Amino acid sequence: MACGRSQRKFSLSLCAGMTSVSPERRSPEIDKRPNRRIWLLIAVGALLLAFSFSTRIRGDGVAYYGYLPAVIVDGSLDLHPVFSKFVTAGVPVYTGTVGTVLPNGMTADFKPVGAALLALPFYLVIRVVVLALSLITGKPGPDPSVGSTYQLAFTLASLFYLLIALSLIHRFVRRHWGSTSAWYAIVAVLFATPLAAYTFIDPSYSHTYSVFTITAFALVLHQTSEQRRWMVWVLLGVLAALIVLVHYQEGLFILLMPAEGIWLISRRRWSLGELAGYAVSFGTFAICLLPQVVVNRVLFDRWLPAAAPDISFDFSHPRVIDLLFSTHHGWIAWSPMVVIAIAGLPMAVRKLGWFAVSLIVIGLLDVFFNASLSDWYGGSAFGARRLTDQTLLLALGFAASFDWLAQRRSAFGAPLLTALGVAWTILLMARFYYIPGVDGGLPWNGFVSGAFDGIRYVPRLFVQGTVVRDLAALDFGPAGATALALGVTVGLAVGASRLAARRLRI
Repeated sequence: MACGRSQRKFSLSLCAGMTSVSPERRSPEIDKRPNRRIWLLIAVGALLLAFSFSTRIRGDGVAYYGYLPAVIVDGSLDLHPVFSKFVTAGVPVYTGTVGTVLPNGMTADFKPVGAALLALPFYLVIRVVVLALSLITGKPGPDPSVGSTYQLAFTLASLFYLLIALSLIHRFVRRHWGSTSAWYAIVAVLFATPLAAYTFIDPSYSHTYSVFTITAFALVLHQTSEQRRWMVWVLLGVLAALIVLVHYQEGLFILLMPAEGIWLISRRRWSLGELAGYAVSFGTFAICLLPQVVVNRVLFDRWLPAAAPDISFDFSHPRVIDLLFSTHHGWIAWSPMVVIAIAGLPMAVRKLGWFAVSLIVIGLLDVFFNASLSDWYGGSAFGARRLTDQTLLLALGFAASFDWLAQRRSAFGAPLLTALGVAWTILLMARFYYIPGVDGGLPWNGFVSGAFDGIRYVPRLFVQGTVVRDLAALDFGPAGATALALGVTVGLAVGASRLAARRLRI
């Protein structure tokens, strides 16, 4: 068909499309490489989950999870029946967490309800499936309190929310510093910080849930600034409440909202509509705190949460230096890659302005707050676990630092530094989990040299996953079911993160 002047616009556009070549069109050889990388990433992720992801609940995870069987199955907020089953089953758990009997005769749960609320859909799905299978087979299902199937539901929820958070962080960081720096930043923040331990070995703790709530709140706030509909204001109120409900101390991150208001005022962009929106968010926030208020009234006969009896604050003598540098779970001592992220924060400020500044200020307050706790070291923890709530801030710093290296023809620095950080974390994890008695804070020379004692235990980190252990025990049915559940969870997380990224335009 010839393209002449007398043809209609439709024909002209069609001819133009037929005769031109899109500048973005790539040859099949170039297109294959990203696909190969994606498939390689999928393969590595599947192996890591099969070999390293543990679906057991233990430690503080028992208290976070306990609300689900207590309310859904027992119809009570008395946690004694659930806690006693875990203790009887020999699950490692601190007695102060599960053994405090209140004046009303009920057993206390000092952990907030947020993680249980987020995991509720997973628990309910598993509950329905188990009951349906019991009706079909005529066999009783697993115990809804300590049964491995129900523990799986809680840890799957942990994985689901963390994957969404990491995906959104990656997309946000990639937009500002490029794909390569973004990928290394995600690897560093996941595998070169304490987050690694609470992603794979102890996913029942609250840290992964906190990373999700803080990330979601921060990115929704940033991406919708000055163009917010009423439903977004409501969503911000819900996410702010979830931050507090998952872990009280992390309510500091809600300060991002007034920080945005201050920034808008300084730019003379404030309006009455903004004030009404903040009021809507606050009202939603207050309503969403009601589940915790109910728990506080029923268990503790008070409106505000009750502090654990063995934890106190001393804001006049914060242990900041110890929190950062002590060999007893010091943030930088156990995760030296944090220094690389901190070095990149000035560059993040230049890119992101008030948002990065606010995150830095909140991060400093977070350090001060945690350093003021009587157990500033986080109890029997891997590294400075409470500072995993700064995952978003660290990712910004990592990406900025790696991009700075790449611009100065030192791109090899990103993979080298990341590899060293990951290797250090793996060594410490192997020593922490498999060599007892070295967690009380060692002299620096013993801490550094002793880390290499964990080398012989490193292989154990990659054979403690539930799937591989079931396979080794020849329990092919449970292994296959867990593998399938993990695959479905990852797929759901990928879909949810893509949908959220489209809505947030990142």
